[in-house]
Amino acid sequence: MRSFSDAVIGVVGASGAVGRHAAYALRSLGHGRLVLGARRIDPLHTLADGLGGPVEVVPVDVDSAESLEAFCHRCDVVLNCAGPSYRILDRVAVAALATGADYVDVTGDTPVQDRLTGSPLAGEHRVLLSAGVLPGLSALLPRWFARGHGLREMTVHAGGLERCTGAAAGDLLLSLPGASASEAVFGHPLSAWRDGAVAEGALRAREGVRVPHFPGTAFVQPFLTGEAQRLADAMGLHRLDWYNVHPGERTRAVLTSAVGRADVGSETAERLRRAADLDLIGNTSYYHLVYSLVDGAGATHTLLARLTDSYRMTGRVGAAATAAVVRGQTPVGVHHAADVLDPEPTVAALFDGDGDAALHLWRGAATADLEEGAL
Repeated sequence: MRSFSDAVIGVVGASGAVGRHAAYALRSLGHGRLVLGARRIDPLHTLADGLGGPVEVVPVDVDSAESLEAFCHRCDVVLNCAGPSYRILDRVAVAALATGADYVDVTGDTPVQDRLTGSPLAGEHRVLLSAGVLPGLSALLPRWFARGHGLREMTVHAGGLERCTGAAAGDLLLSLPGASASEAVFGHPLSAWRDGAVAEGALRAREGVRVPHFPGTAFVQPFLTGEAQRLADAMGLHRLDWYNVHPGERTRAVLTSAVGRADVGSETAERLRRAADLDLIGNTSYYHLVYSLVDGAGATHTLLARLTDSYRMTGRVGAAATAAVVRGQTPVGVHHAADVLDPEPTVAALFDGDGDAALHLWRGAATADLEEGAL
């Protein structure tokens, strides 16, 4: 087993909104040997100066197989924080595995899993996908809850008011009904889980909804992700409803106008990115995961994760998953992070002592006073 402090960990997309947080999280976990990669070199040098310690800065272009190979050859494990996921797919994974490195992706999910399934190289290495907030933490938290209570039903509202990177905008557009690039879509719009199967079209998007623990009103968009479907199936849930929550007025306008004709074109993604920036002016950034849970005994609980920055937490989850891979704590082969990470120590490490994230659990509906069950 490799020593965590000695393993060479490469971060692709290290200068981005997720990658730089992942690099700092890896350093805080005691890791000393980092290779930072991105297209532009100057932001990497700035990041390296802030990190201190042994850091190598390497330009890498995810559109070039040669560039990716040269980068991955330096690494024992490659953590991919670049996006959008729908465009990169398994490109970084293939380069990492071909050079003998293990691989962690903060997104990826089903489209990447499908491409890697059956690959001899993937079967010989540790590959973790969906190691971010959504997907990732979003499934890890219900597993954490279920260990002590069991779980029968779940309704989730996930979203917030924060900046939207170009990569996030591209992936978000693929969650709308009518999205193009169907081979890259990672779930079922307007669908839910009912007694062991996907119920297509069971739910409706709604505007002007007051969602518990979200200020004001919001546009709520039902979207049963591949991750949510896997979770419901694995845990034997009778019912699962999942809603993406969009409180920003300008963001809502872009999304609602794109429903039915959604694409992943750069112009639409840029409109969405600008709208999110405008919605954030004069407001405090936040991202919430609100779970209404019915346990094995039929009792209702509310689990609330409050984040000031989902990109920061995505970097932290990616770093935690990478640490588990380096330490040999995950099985060989292709897996989703929430399926193989130990929920209790992972959740504790992500939230304990973190002033930018808080986790609350209490018995009762989502309108209950969270102070009763603050963790």
